[in-house]
Amino acid sequence: MFATMVAMDDPTANSPWGPGGLGRGVIVSPGSQPPAGLDGVEIVVVDDSVVRAPAAVVERLHRAWALRERIVVSLTCDPASFREPRSFDVEPWQAGARFEPLLDRLHFLVWANNVDARNPGAPVWWWGRKAERLGCQTLPAGGDGDVVLEDGSFAWIDGGPRSLFPAELGQFIHRESVDLGRLAIVPPGMAPTAALAPDQLAAVAHGCGPARVIAPAGSGKTRVLTERLRVLLRDRLYEPGTVTAVAYNVKARAEMQNRTVDLLGANIRTLNALCFNLVNEAVGRHTLLDDREVRRIVDDLVEIPQSRRKANTDPLNAYIEALSSVRLGLRDPAEVEASRDDVDGFANMFEGFRTELVKRKALDFDEQIYRAVEVLLQDGKFRQLAQQSCRHLLVDEFQDLTPAHILLLRLLCLPSLDCFGVGDDDQVIYGHAGANPAFLLEFEKLFPTAVPYALEVNYRSSVPIVTAAKTLLGYNNRRIPKEIHSAPDAIDDAKALVVRKVASASLGSEAVRIVQTWVDEGVALSDIALLTRVNAQLLAPQVALAEARFETNHAVFESILDRAGLRACLAYLRMAVSPQKAASADVIEVLKRPSYGLPPWFAERVRRKKAWSLTDLRGIGATMTAREVDKLDRLVDNLEMLALIAKKGGHVSEVLRTIRDVVGLDAAMELLDNSKRSEGSSHLDDLDALLQVAALEPDPERFEAWLRQALRKDGSTSSEQRGEQRGEQRGDENEQGITLATIHKVKGREWSKVLLFGVNEGVLPHRLSEDDEEERRVFHVGITRGRTQVVVLADEARPSSMIGELDGSAVRRTMASASFRDAATKAGIPLVSRPGGTTIPTGVAPEDEPIFEALRAWRRERASKDKVSAFIIASDKTLRAIVSSKPTSMVRLSKVEGIGPTKLDNFGDEILEVLRTVGVV
Repeated sequence: MFATMVAMDDPTANSPWGPGGLGRGVIVSPGSQPPAGLDGVEIVVVDDSVVRAPAAVVERLHRAWALRERIVVSLTCDPASFREPRSFDVEPWQAGARFEPLLDRLHFLVWANNVDARNPGAPVWWWGRKAERLGCQTLPAGGDGDVVLEDGSFAWIDGGPRSLFPAELGQFIHRESVDLGRLAIVPPGMAPTAALAPDQLAAVAHGCGPARVIAPAGSGKTRVLTERLRVLLRDRLYEPGTVTAVAYNVKARAEMQNRTVDLLGANIRTLNALCFNLVNEAVGRHTLLDDREVRRIVDDLVEIPQSRRKANTDPLNAYIEALSSVRLGLRDPAEVEASRDDVDGFANMFEGFRTELVKRKALDFDEQIYRAVEVLLQDGKFRQLAQQSCRHLLVDEFQDLTPAHILLLRLLCLPSLDCFGVGDDDQVIYGHAGANPAFLLEFEKLFPTAVPYALEVNYRSSVPIVTAAKTLLGYNNRRIPKEIHSAPDAIDDAKALVVRKVASASLGSEAVRIVQTWVDEGVALSDIALLTRVNAQLLAPQVALAEARFETNHAVFESILDRAGLRACLAYLRMAVSPQKAASADVIEVLKRPSYGLPPWFAERVRRKKAWSLTDLRGIGATMTAREVDKLDRLVDNLEMLALIAKKGGHVSEVLRTIRDVVGLDAAMELLDNSKRSEGSSHLDDLDALLQVAALEPDPERFEAWLRQALRKDGSTSSEQRGEQRGEQRGDENEQGITLATIHKVKGREWSKVLLFGVNEGVLPHRLSEDDEEERRVFHVGITRGRTQVVVLADEARPSSMIGELDGSAVRRTMASASFRDAATKAGIPLVSRPGGTTIPTGVAPEDEPIFEALRAWRRERASKDKVSAFIIASDKTLRAIVSSKPTSMVRLSKVEGIGPTKLDNFGDEILEVLRTVGVV
């Protein structure tokens, strides 16, 4: 009970400042000596310089208040100078996650638990004066209480953290009750009554102030959070209006509400609902916009060249992603624009987008958070009002919070910063959205004097699953050290975790076989999940399970075939099966995948006819130079090779593999992947998925139609199903069938049987990820969704290196001691960096001016043709980078800063042609 009680050091000798255990300090005038009995107590000066730069003093006062250390405050400035909450004319992205209006805390900490002794002859305990207005009678200092209640009993009024006191020491009323006009007696300390494990009980019984609860997978974090809520409201009688529990999403909120139906007045909100109400209260009623309306606004604000508005492409999605980077990740809009090549003009668009939302009095999903934070920053009085309902915050899934969420919560739970955060740094898997393990690792810096608790038992999974997950996580360095154990009654069966490696073409059929085995054992379909790292990987198992008549949710739709690599691959396939009537659209589709370097006019010539024979295509060479004929011959030779394979009755897999490996579509897609900025699935993932599903239908002529039909739900594809959001399509819920989903979409859920499909090198860890530790956390989350058995299924030709980390057999990888960047820096070579570590020299030498001018001339011509501003085609910075690096191939061009997947796709051939004309290539 030590953690929940405040012990009085000498309750029989109450000083004028109250019992020692209350930790009351005093406020004195400038130059005054500490009152008698407080000799040797630390004196903290609060003067005008502190008001200007309060950080250090605020931290010292906060610690004294939180730990009930008596302190003397020498108040040498006018209290009015820091009485009113400040407003900050700043946008949230400029503030950052760790911003704090320190004067909010300074005012509170000076007055909350300190007696005003500036007049030594008549010290004032202001909470007693406020209680007097509620009908109490104040008692002289040094007595047995601060006030006499109506029934004649005495009571102390506590200005410190909301603590518990032994019953024999009298009655206590907390300042929060007085603030709300009530004289509620704080109940004596009592242990929680819920049947909890010792580690859970310790967290639930936490005394007061902030706490960080590290809750590994399956450790009962939601139970701990809801029982903590029950303790505060039912056992300790916290004022209901001061306690708010925050759920990460609607489903989590529903679960928390179901567990607390007996608690009247429990305030459980999602982050977005909380923010929506804050905005409505601050600036009036707003409406919510759906995704389609948001896209319409964005489309009106950005100038996207016609060359990017190709069929089956979505140039607006990049701007939607960029909006989230600013509003949830709190990144500078200009920095976001500079880091991507597909959001030209975004920094200006961001301001226009938000202006349009204000004009409409509307919010979208992310704007609910961002606008609420903005209001809290820019309106100090409203911030103070909003804080009244968040004196005590309980936060679920703390590890998933973005910088905007962190800033929001800290602004709301000021001035005491009382946050009970439950989460797991080993489950931080949304790094692309700004989630960071640092928020848990550095919890006490965000919420000073926080007490750490650790849950240690996984009650969900069998022993081998828990052991494998723990061993895997041991390869990460940036994590909170923790003990993770299986439950005492957990099943210890070696078959609970199985690693299976099969040929790539057999992955789909093997998944069906595994599921059939489970069904034969009596496992319900609803208790089975098939999980993947990326959405494209669900293609083969979804089709294979449907062919085997297993009911599943629809996770992948026909629109996946609209992605660049799959469009090109299917175009090649159609021409292979119909070489005498190749659609002009198909010919144009493949010209840059891989790039054949044909002149820009070639595509215009092809468009003049709806269809071409390969002989007619080759005939265009009659008007070409010898060099151009060589390029055309390469294209037609590839098409004839594919046609020959299809004509001889080759399996569709053979055709597709030839397209990928011989024609070189894989290299072309790798170019796009290497210059991608987002964390979505890669084009190489798509090609792998197509080859996996090809094993189910061998006929090249039937394959595409068969696949499209298989991906249509109820024989059709709705516009909603075609819509993709941030790289993953939305699947419908089907509680009766097998769950197909990416690992990112199922965190917090569990099944008896889990199949992790396609755990291959390049996929997990993902080839586009720069953070292997986060990839390891993704793998861990996938494994720990299973209760009784997890099967890890991999391609035998390229299994993930992380599979060996499940049993500790993998060698721990280390970074090289020296890098190119270090060597270049020492040599004085100026470098510019970009994601992925690529570095290029900067500057244009005088002898390179002709190259630069040739590129500028090309840019002007292209901008005029597309009817867009020149900077949208390429900035001067990008042109200078091209000149400096002098790329001689598409591969080298892809490494130039400012040349991302879109510019490479749209302009790569033209840029190289310009370089050829000036003798670079």
